[in-house]
Amino acid sequence: MIDFDEEVAKFQPSMEIEKVEDTVSDDKLRDISDVLIAMSRNINANSEAERGLRR
Repeated sequence: MIDFDEEVAKFQPSMEIEKVEDTVSDDKLRDISDVLIAMSRNINANSEAERGLRR
């Protein structure tokens, strides 16, 4: 049987995990909703520009 307390005492966090935590907590990280909003704005701006050219 696994001794939980013994395993927790041996635990050492991975260096890669700490690097990922720094990256994930960076407020400049864009998620999919940010990408979709930017794409939508770009499409709308292009559509408005095309309508302006047709007039």
